Order: sequence, then structure tokens, then C-alpha cells
Amino acid sequence: MTGRNTLGILGKKLGMTQVFLDDGTCVPVTVVQAGPCKVLQVKMMTAAEHPEGHRTAALNKGKKSGKQDRARAADGYYAVQLGYADRPARLCSKAELGHVGKAGAENGLRFVKEFRLDEAPTQIPGDVITVDLFDGVSHVDVTGTTKGRGWAGVIKRWNFACQDHTHGNSKVTRRAGGIGRQYNTSHGVPKGKKMGGHYGVEQVTIQRLQVVKTDKERNLIYIRGAVPGHTNGYLVVTRTVKNERDLADKPGMAVANAAAKAMLAKGR
Repeated sequence: MTGRNTLGILGKKLGMTQVFLDDGTCVPVTVVQAGPCKVLQVKMMTAAEHPEGHRTAALNKGKKSGKQDRARAADGYYAVQLGYADRPARLCSKAELGHVGKAGAENGLRFVKEFRLDEAPTQIPGDVITVDLFDGVSHVDVTGTTKGRGWAGVIKRWNFACQDHTHGNSKVTRRAGGIGRQYNTSHGVPKGKKMGGHYGVEQVTIQRLQVVKTDKERNLIYIRGAVPGHTNGYLVVTRTVKNERDLADKPGMAVANAAAKAMLAKGR
């Protein structure tokens, strides 16, 4: 089973450290504060699928008529909306407070994310999602926003090589060089040309990261390797969309790749 269209969890990157496995191997890990997250809204394919007590919505007709209850319309798809990290009420709009108030939250939430599902969710607004969601999960996908690096040249941004520092080349050793073209049918700068520009602050997903251990009391997940973003940056952790089975669980598989052979030897 993979994590495509399954419920995940919201969290925060606390930093990196290292842990020692039972065999003494030192493993670098990223510590993620995963939850607790509050279920703010549940969306159903049809209106009849909503649980009892959540089948009506408010219709505001102004100051004279006020709010009136009406039958809730179908959402057309299955989803669960989660919120993480309390936000003071003084920093929230009335619309935000009204939305989270339906789930029993007194304050706003800083990080809100919706997870699409293939099947009808069992959660209802007001439920709390904790790290228990990842019991038995060995690999996860982590989505975050990368660190901002400002304006960067082509060497830092695209790993271009430097030009020669000799034979009269001066002051242009880190420049991109010629960017145009003079072919028979094409002229000018091609679309998508790699050049200097803004680097970072992009949504990036790292797939199939190993879960080393979880701490249910403190809602912590120890994930092997690095994840996108800075310390205290918000993350989305979901079950990996890639196959979670280890190579050792695939009898008869022909392993020709050197990296795959190394993983098989380590038992990963």
C-alpha cells in the first residue's frame, strides 16, 4: 500500500541530530514535530455521507433575516482538512475564527492543509490526529519549502562550471557565457534557458525517506536524512507514494544497479 491519496500529518522541522541503531550504526536524522493536528473540515462525495450533526450549513441573509440553516451541499470528492500550530485570535479574521470554531478550536491555526482521499474518511471535525497515524509505516514523503538564497548566479543555482582562469580570461570566470543561438531555424535565447535568478523558496517533496523511530509521547518522528526547509519550517508528512517493500522482500528480482546492490547488502 502506498500513500497516494491517503491522510497525512502536518508538522514542524525541529532540526537534525544523530541516533545509534541496535547494531551500533550512526544514522543522521531530522526530528519532525508531527502534530497534534485538529480536523477542521471533512468533505464527502455526497451530502448524505456526512455524519449526523454535520449535514447542515448556515446561510447568511443579512442583518434583518440573519443566519438560517440549510441542507449541506455535496462536496464532490473526499478530503480531510487539518490545522496545525495555534495562532492567537487577535491575529485572525472573523472568517478564520468562524471556520475553526465549527471544529471546537478557540484560536486560529497557522498551517492548514487539505488531504484528498480515495475513500470516505472516518474522521469528523474536532478530532485530533497524532503521530499514531504512522504506526507500522517504514517510509514517508516529506514536503516543505526550501531555504531562500536570494539572487544566485548560474554556478550556485545550476551547478555550472567556471570558465578558464587563464589565457586572458578576466572578470568573467563565473558568468554563464553565451546564451543565444544562431542555427538555421532557431535564433535568440531558447525558452527555459538556465540563467542566474532567484534561488530557493520553492515547494519540494523528498520521497521515500526512512522512518527511524517515533516518539508518541512527544509526537516526534525521526526521519533519516535531510528534509526541505529551515528550522521551525512547516512540513507535510505522508505515507510514501513509492513501494515500501524492501529489496530483500522481492525474491527473484534481478539487481543490476550498484546502488541497489549496496542497499540490498545493508538490508534496507
